[in-house]
Amino acid sequence: MLDLNVIRTGIMQEVPYRWAFLQNLLPQKESLELSNNYPQEGFYKDGKGFPMRMVFDEIQDITKPRITDYPKLNNLWQQLVDDLHTTAYRAAVGELTGLNLMDDLMYIYFFRYDVENFFPPHPDSPIIRMVQMFYFNQEWDFNWGGCLRILKDDNADSVFQEIPPLLNTSVILMRSDNSWHTVTPVSKEATQSRLTLKVAFIKQQEYFAQKTISS
Repeated sequence: MLDLNVIRTGIMQEVPYRWAFLQNLLPQKESLELSNNYPQEGFYKDGKGFPMRMVFDEIQDITKPRITDYPKLNNLWQQLVDDLHTTAYRAAVGELTGLNLMDDLMYIYFFRYDVENFFPPHPDSPIIRMVQMFYFNQEWDFNWGGCLRILKDDNADSVFQEIPPLLNTSVILMRSDNSWHTVTPVSKEATQSRLTLKVAFIKQQEYFAQKTISS
Protein backbone atom coordinates (compact mmCIF):
# COMPACT_ATOMS: atom_id res chain seq x y z
CA MET A 1 0.00 0.00 0.00
CA LEU A 2 2.83 2.42 0.79
CA ASP A 3 4.31 4.05 -2.31
CA LEU A 4 7.95 3.42 -1.48
CA ASN A 5 9.08 5.33 -4.55
CA VAL A 6 7.85 8.53 -2.88
CA ILE A 7 10.28 7.81 -0.05
CA ARG A 8 13.18 6.79 -2.30
CA THR A 9 12.89 9.94 -4.42
CA GLY A 10 12.26 12.32 -1.53
CA ILE A 11 14.54 15.28 -0.91
CA MET A 12 16.50 15.45 2.32
CA GLN A 13 16.75 18.99 3.65
CA GLU A 14 20.07 19.86 5.26
CA VAL A 15 19.02 22.97 7.20
CA PRO A 16 18.75 23.29 10.17
CA TYR A 17 19.46 19.54 10.25
CA ARG A 18 18.55 16.57 8.06
CA TRP A 19 14.81 16.12 7.54
CA ALA A 20 12.31 15.48 4.75
CA PHE A 21 8.67 16.33 4.00
CA LEU A 22 6.77 13.76 1.93
CA GLN A 23 3.30 13.69 0.36
CA ASN A 24 1.00 11.12 -1.23
CA LEU A 25 2.56 7.97 0.19
CA LEU A 26 -0.86 6.29 0.19
CA PRO A 27 -3.66 6.02 -2.37
CA GLN A 28 -6.37 8.62 -1.72
CA LYS A 29 -9.17 6.12 -1.05
CA GLU A 30 -7.07 4.13 1.42
CA SER A 31 -5.76 7.22 3.19
CA LEU A 32 -9.34 8.41 3.80
CA GLU A 33 -10.33 5.01 5.14
CA LEU A 34 -7.34 4.99 7.48
CA SER A 35 -8.28 8.45 8.72
CA ASN A 36 -11.91 7.45 9.29
CA ASN A 37 -10.84 4.32 11.16
CA TYR A 38 -8.03 5.76 13.26
CA PRO A 39 -7.81 3.66 16.47
CA GLN A 40 -9.91 4.86 19.41
CA GLU A 41 -8.98 2.37 22.13
CA GLY A 42 -5.83 1.44 24.00
CA PHE A 43 -4.39 4.92 24.54
CA TYR A 44 -2.70 6.03 27.75
CA LYS A 45 -1.30 9.35 28.95
CA ASP A 46 2.37 9.94 29.82
CA GLY A 47 1.76 13.05 31.88
CA LYS A 48 -0.10 16.35 32.11
CA GLY A 49 -0.15 18.16 28.79
CA PHE A 50 1.35 15.28 26.84
CA PRO A 51 -0.61 13.54 24.08
CA MET A 52 -2.36 10.22 24.45
CA ARG A 53 -0.12 7.40 23.27
CA MET A 54 -0.94 3.89 22.11
CA VAL A 55 1.94 1.53 21.53
CA PHE A 56 1.20 -0.87 18.70
CA ASP A 57 4.55 -2.57 18.28
CA GLU A 58 6.90 -1.98 21.19
CA ILE A 59 10.44 -2.94 20.24
CA GLN A 60 10.56 -5.07 17.12
CA ASP A 61 13.63 -7.03 16.03
CA ILE A 62 13.33 -7.77 12.31
CA THR A 63 15.09 -11.13 12.80
CA LYS A 64 12.46 -12.37 15.28
CA PRO A 65 8.71 -13.06 15.12
CA ARG A 66 6.39 -10.05 15.26
CA ILE A 67 5.02 -8.94 18.62
CA THR A 68 1.89 -6.86 18.87
CA ASP A 69 0.01 -5.58 21.91
CA TYR A 70 -3.02 -4.34 20.01
CA PRO A 71 -4.58 -6.81 17.56
CA LYS A 72 -7.82 -4.84 17.03
CA LEU A 73 -6.76 -2.72 14.06
CA ASN A 74 -8.98 -3.01 11.01
CA ASN A 75 -7.62 -4.81 7.96
CA LEU A 76 -6.34 -1.69 6.21
CA TRP A 77 -4.46 -0.46 9.27
CA GLN A 78 -2.99 -3.92 9.69
CA GLN A 79 -1.89 -3.82 6.05
CA LEU A 80 -0.13 -0.48 6.59
CA VAL A 81 1.65 -1.79 9.68
CA ASP A 82 2.65 -4.90 7.75
CA ASP A 83 4.13 -2.66 5.03
CA LEU A 84 6.19 -0.86 7.66
CA HIS A 85 7.64 -4.19 8.77
CA THR A 86 9.04 -5.11 5.37
CA THR A 87 12.69 -4.96 4.41
CA ALA A 88 11.53 -3.01 1.32
CA TYR A 89 10.33 -0.16 3.56
CA ARG A 90 13.61 -0.14 5.48
CA ALA A 91 15.54 -0.15 2.21
CA ALA A 92 13.53 2.79 0.82
CA VAL A 93 14.07 4.88 3.95
CA GLY A 94 17.73 3.88 3.91
CA GLU A 95 18.06 5.01 0.30
CA LEU A 96 16.67 8.43 1.20
CA THR A 97 18.63 8.91 4.43
CA GLY A 98 21.85 7.08 3.63
CA LEU A 99 21.39 4.86 6.70
CA ASN A 100 21.54 1.07 6.82
CA LEU A 101 18.48 0.31 8.95
CA MET A 102 18.33 -3.43 8.42
CA ASP A 103 19.62 -4.32 11.89
CA ASP A 104 17.79 -1.57 13.75
CA LEU A 105 14.92 -2.16 16.14
CA MET A 106 11.59 -0.61 15.22
CA TYR A 107 9.03 1.07 17.46
CA ILE A 108 5.54 1.85 16.09
CA TYR A 109 3.03 3.88 18.06
CA PHE A 110 0.00 6.12 17.66
CA PHE A 111 -0.32 9.61 19.13
CA ARG A 112 -3.62 11.43 19.69
CA TYR A 113 -3.32 15.08 20.68
CA ASP A 114 -6.44 16.51 22.31
CA VAL A 115 -7.04 20.10 23.48
CA GLU A 116 -3.99 21.60 25.27
CA ASN A 117 -1.82 18.59 24.45
CA PHE A 118 1.66 19.42 23.15
CA PHE A 119 5.20 18.06 22.97
CA PRO A 120 8.00 20.34 24.21
CA PRO A 121 11.21 20.99 22.22
CA HIS A 122 13.47 17.93 22.08
CA PRO A 123 16.03 16.35 19.70
CA ASP A 124 14.93 12.71 20.38
CA SER A 125 16.88 10.20 22.44
CA PRO A 126 20.46 9.39 21.33
CA ILE A 127 19.48 5.74 20.86
CA ILE A 128 17.08 6.78 18.07
CA ARG A 129 18.54 6.99 14.57
CA MET A 130 15.54 8.50 12.81
CA VAL A 131 11.77 8.80 13.02
CA GLN A 132 8.98 9.02 10.48
CA MET A 133 5.60 10.57 11.28
CA PHE A 134 2.47 9.91 9.22
CA TYR A 135 -0.48 12.30 9.62
CA PHE A 136 -4.18 11.49 9.35
CA ASN A 137 -6.24 14.68 9.76
CA GLN A 138 -8.45 15.39 6.74
CA GLU A 139 -8.40 19.09 7.58
CA TRP A 140 -6.44 21.22 10.00
CA ASP A 141 -6.52 24.96 10.71
CA PHE A 142 -3.19 26.58 11.65
CA ASN A 143 -5.09 28.48 14.35
CA TRP A 144 -5.72 25.17 16.10
CA GLY A 145 -2.02 24.79 16.95
CA GLY A 146 -0.91 21.16 16.98
CA CYS A 147 1.70 21.73 14.27
CA LEU A 148 5.14 20.16 14.08
CA ARG A 149 7.82 22.82 14.26
CA ILE A 150 11.26 22.22 12.84
CA LEU A 151 13.40 24.37 15.15
CA LYS A 152 16.72 26.15 14.73
CA ASP A 153 17.60 25.52 18.39
CA ASP A 154 15.95 24.50 21.66
CA ASN A 155 13.65 27.55 21.71
CA ALA A 156 10.08 26.68 20.71
CA ASP A 157 9.79 30.01 18.88
CA SER A 158 12.93 29.55 16.74
CA VAL A 159 10.78 28.21 13.91
CA PHE A 160 12.38 27.11 10.66
CA GLN A 161 9.32 25.30 9.30
CA GLU A 162 5.82 24.66 10.64
CA ILE A 163 3.91 21.64 9.38
CA PRO A 164 0.21 20.87 10.01
CA PRO A 165 -0.84 17.21 10.48
CA LEU A 166 -2.68 16.91 7.17
CA LEU A 167 -3.73 13.58 5.74
CA ASN A 168 -1.27 11.83 3.44
CA THR A 169 1.70 13.92 4.51
CA SER A 170 4.71 12.60 6.37
CA VAL A 171 7.90 13.91 7.93
CA ILE A 172 11.22 12.13 8.41
CA LEU A 173 13.60 13.47 11.05
CA MET A 174 17.22 12.35 11.30
CA ARG A 175 18.27 12.38 14.92
CA SER A 176 21.25 14.57 15.89
CA ASP A 177 22.23 16.70 18.85
CA ASN A 178 20.62 19.71 17.15
CA SER A 179 17.52 18.04 15.66
CA TRP A 180 15.21 20.13 17.82
CA HIS A 181 11.49 19.94 17.11
CA THR A 182 8.24 20.47 18.97
CA VAL A 183 4.49 20.08 18.60
CA THR A 184 2.59 23.23 19.53
CA PRO A 185 -0.36 23.02 21.96
CA VAL A 186 -3.71 22.11 20.44
CA SER A 187 -6.03 25.06 21.04
CA LYS A 188 -9.55 25.00 22.47
CA GLU A 189 -10.82 26.03 19.03
CA ALA A 190 -9.75 22.69 17.53
CA THR A 191 -12.75 20.62 16.46
CA GLN A 192 -10.83 17.35 16.21
CA SER A 193 -7.86 15.54 17.72
CA ARG A 194 -4.45 15.56 16.05
CA LEU A 195 -3.82 12.05 14.68
CA THR A 196 -0.33 10.64 14.11
CA LEU A 197 1.39 7.32 13.47
CA LYS A 198 5.07 7.36 14.39
CA VAL A 199 7.83 4.94 13.44
CA ALA A 200 11.20 5.07 15.20
CA PHE A 201 14.36 3.21 14.22
CA ILE A 202 16.49 2.45 17.27
CA LYS A 203 20.13 1.43 17.57
CA GLN A 204 20.01 -2.18 18.69
CA GLN A 205 23.29 -2.32 20.63
CA GLU A 206 22.66 0.93 22.49
CA TYR A 207 19.09 -0.06 23.32
CA PHE A 208 20.05 -3.39 24.89
CA ALA A 209 23.01 -1.79 26.69
CA GLN A 210 20.62 0.74 28.19
CA LYS A 211 18.21 -2.02 29.21
CA THR A 212 21.06 -3.91 30.92
CA ILE A 213 22.10 -0.83 32.90
CA SER A 214 18.55 -0.10 34.04
CA SER A 215 17.72 -3.70 35.03
